[in-house]
Amino acid sequence: MKSETINIFIIAKSLFDKAQELCIVDDKYITSTGLLILQDALELVLYACLIELGIDQEKAIENFTFDQLIGELNKKGKRVNKSGTLKALNKQRVLIKHYGQLAEPETVKNLFNIARESIDALLHDVVGRNLQEVMLHDLIHKGEIKDYFKKAAQFIRDQKYFMALIEIRKAIFTEIEEEYSIEKWSDYEYGEERSYLWTMLFRGGGKAPIYTRNKKWIEENVREPYDFIQFDHDRLRLDLLEWGVSTQDFWNLWRLTPKVFRFKESKAWIVKNEPGHIIEGATEGNAKYCLDRALSLIIKKQGHFDLSRSLNTAIESKTKVRIKNDQPLFKKASTNSQIIAEVKKDDVFDLDSIIQGFDGKEKFANIFKISKDPPRYQSGYILHKFIEIIE
Repeated sequence: MKSETINIFIIAKSLFDKAQELCIVDDKYITSTGLLILQDALELVLYACLIELGIDQEKAIENFTFDQLIGELNKKGKRVNKSGTLKALNKQRVLIKHYGQLAEPETVKNLFNIARESIDALLHDVVGRNLQEVMLHDLIHKGEIKDYFKKAAQFIRDQKYFMALIEIRKAIFTEIEEEYSIEKWSDYEYGEERSYLWTMLFRGGGKAPIYTRNKKWIEENVREPYDFIQFDHDRLRLDLLEWGVSTQDFWNLWRLTPKVFRFKESKAWIVKNEPGHIIEGATEGNAKYCLDRALSLIIKKQGHFDLSRSLNTAIESKTKVRIKNDQPLFKKASTNSQIIAEVKKDDVFDLDSIIQGFDGKEKFANIFKISKDPPRYQSGYILHKFIEIIE
């Protein structure tokens, strides 16, 4: 698929998502706005299909009207289903935009559903995938998440809607919920380890409320594995807003899909089989809705992190230093601070930074070491003159 085509599809998918939010409500003003956005999304998809077919090399398609875009695709043997209805949608858009005539909510809902079905059929004919699948194949980076979505899409095609919902929830669990899992804190008691941050690194669940991350709370409150997921609702809401995700979308997915859990040690998945999800939720409409919203959510989260930039701070990239002779390891950058350990000559540490101490005279190295044997983690400050960098 051409890169230009993919770029246009990404924009069109964003417009479709926004149109969907507006087209399903029962308010003439909001649904009329949604129809305007829907028509823009449609026009972009038609335009992108002509580019993918190479028609832009033969004709100035940027000057085509909506009806001409449909006509050109039909000439090339790419039939646009329900083209009469789509043209009526475009006329309704003209009435709203240029004459201020509002559209009836039920009419808009119907037009939205027809538009999506028509576009998916057209894209299957032109690029072999519907709009969701284009996003899945070309925008989802993580193989694990992609596999869950692929399975969900196949289950929908096979009319196994409950199984599709399970795969969708697995993707949500892996991308979001797992960071709130306190499973590995079941044996932790406060004060047990010197470094709480080090403990959190190995146990996970760093986004769960701190008061839940201990043995006592878990024994009193966790009655089934699914209870290991403990949301910090303020943290979750801020994350969703930062990613550009509607909080309503997340909670809709959370309510409409069955709970799942993956144990850290065995990696085994379990599913909570509640009658509501099996009987009422396992429908084609619900499965398609959840797949669409989950896919959009993951893409937005992924896009947010794709924009981030940082230095390589991985452990393996750290500079190694050797201790010249036996020395105390201080808690702070001061020889007057607490001595937390004695380091030995020729011990090797990772170097975090070199800084001036509190007195402004002595220079210190902030060093740390991770090992399998206790103490598993050591970190502190040593006088800079007593280390040498290992090339």
